[in-house]
Amino acid sequence: MAGKRKLIIQSVIGCGLVMLAAFIMGGVLAYLEVKGQDVTSSAGALWAVGGFAAVTMLISLWVGFKWMSSIDEAAQEAHKWAWYWGGSGGMAVGGVLVIMASLPQAAAIHIPAWYSERSDPAAYAATGAFAMLTLMLIGYGVAWAWWWLGRR
Repeated sequence: MAGKRKLIIQSVIGCGLVMLAAFIMGGVLAYLEVKGQDVTSSAGALWAVGGFAAVTMLISLWVGFKWMSSIDEAAQEAHKWAWYWGGSGGMAVGGVLVIMASLPQAAAIHIPAWYSERSDPAAYAATGAFAMLTLMLIGYGVAWAWWWLGRR
């Protein structure tokens, strides 16, 4: 029980650090706005958001490491198995779509912009990365359930 309590405390600290990073990022952007910079198109905003994203990802990795080391061996194995097989399966589905997208016939397909009606290459790359991650997480969820159902 003490291990779970420690994990909860560390998770709360992690969430607090993410909120602190968001507050700092908001302060940086507000400062740039007051100084007359257009924060929607300035390099400062790009670096502020990039810094926030980096801090958020580091904290997420730290919390994930702490959580993974706190669960028992069976649960660890379930997650490793599900990520390998389910994530790989989802990525394979996404890979088929990437290969199909490279064909000239794919130019006729209209993909809606997910990022403020942007149609630049970076927005499409982000859309593709999000779609690939979504497929991997769906595969992970299916494989994780399969692993546990097979061992009931």
